[in-house]
Parts: sequence; C-alpha cells; structure tokens
Amino acid sequence: MIEKQLIRPLRYVLLPDGSRADSFASAVEPGRIVSVIGAGGKTSTLFTLGWQLAAAGKTVMLTTSTRIRPFENPFPAGLQLTAFPAEKGKLQGPEEPDLLAENADHLLIEADGSKGLPVKAPADHEPAISKQTDHVIAVLGLSGIGKPIAQVCHRPERVCALLHKNGEELLTAGDAALLIESDEGLRKDVGSRRFTVILNQADTEREVALGRTIAAMLSSDIRCLLTAYENFD
Repeated sequence: MIEKQLIRPLRYVLLPDGSRADSFASAVEPGRIVSVIGAGGKTSTLFTLGWQLAAAGKTVMLTTSTRIRPFENPFPAGLQLTAFPAEKGKLQGPEEPDLLAENADHLLIEADGSKGLPVKAPADHEPAISKQTDHVIAVLGLSGIGKPIAQVCHRPERVCALLHKNGEELLTAGDAALLIESDEGLRKDVGSRRFTVILNQADTEREVALGRTIAAMLSSDIRCLLTAYENFD
C-alpha cells in the first residue's frame, strides 16, 4: 500500500512584526520557478503556495528534483503535479524540471530531503536547485529549537561542523539564524537568486517568539514569514 501524505490547512501566516498576512501567496510573492529547500514543512509550503496561486487564477505545476510521497489532498483546477513512480512508493520528477515552466504561470519544485526532521544542513550533493530557478524558499521547523542537535537535525554531523557544536548541545535561535544565512547551510547554491525563509511550526506563543527572534537576526534583504498548520492529532 502506497503511503500518501495529507497537507493540513494553513492556520495563519505571520510577518516578523507579529502581524498576520492576508495570504501566503501574496506574502511570499513567488517567482516563476521556485525551489523549496530545507526541513520542517517543505511539502506543506509547496502545496499550500500552489493551491493559493491556483485559487487566484494562476496555472501552477508542482514537481520534485528529489523524492516525495503522493498527496492525499484533491487538486483544484489550475494545480497539477508532474511526477512518476519511484522506489518505496514515492514519486520522482522529470530529469529537466525547468521545462515544465513552459506550461504554467508558476513552477514549484521540492528540491531537498530531510527525512521528516525539522532542521538540516545540506550534504555536498544538496540541495537539488534547478538551473532556471529564480526564487529559493528555505524552510526551517521551529519545533527543533531548544532541543539536542542529534535529535532534531537531518545530517547532524554537518550541522555540528557548521555550528562548532556537538550533537548533544541544544540548537538555539542564533544557531538557526546561522544555518539559514550560511553558504554551507540553507543558503548553499542560492547565489544571486531571490531568497525567502519560512519559519514553520510556529504553533505556540513560544515558537512564534523564537521565530521573531530568528527573523530579527537575518539580513534585511531576506523575506521571512512564520507559518502554522492545523493539528488533527
């Protein structure tokens, strides 16, 4: 049986000053070809952004340059997934995903893996940002802040090397900001492309406060948003 994923409804989008954005899509202002990287909510970001753009009358293509699980959610008119069966019930995208942009107003590509953990640092071969990507969205899960690096980070050895910490030390808000800003972290291979950061899992006042602290540490040229999704548990 193929395990599908259900994307939960978006609860809210917050700007760094704590105010609510009218919509996710309008706050992100996505480029024509967007690669979504990082950890802690990439697929939710990809699907939600695509759904809102389609609801606004845009044609949107979703795909991946890594592997994703099939969606359980229905797709509205204007939103299409282009991917093919891969091993372990997952899906893979075409070899040249950028070509899909010819058939849509926006192409959204999931371009990284994280094994379900909220934080990561990339390996040498990551992220898989397509050549024509003009906008990179990096996601970081706020649930990992304040917990041991070895427990909450994908590729913890990379995170430890970047932060000069060991795996038992706690990940701080300052560490998260460094991971986001570093060319060895979430800004790896971004180059001159537009760069947006989504601090996801802002589910409680604690996480919102942590998100605002991290956002204040980032360069002024980085658009930063806080997001939270409905919890069905």
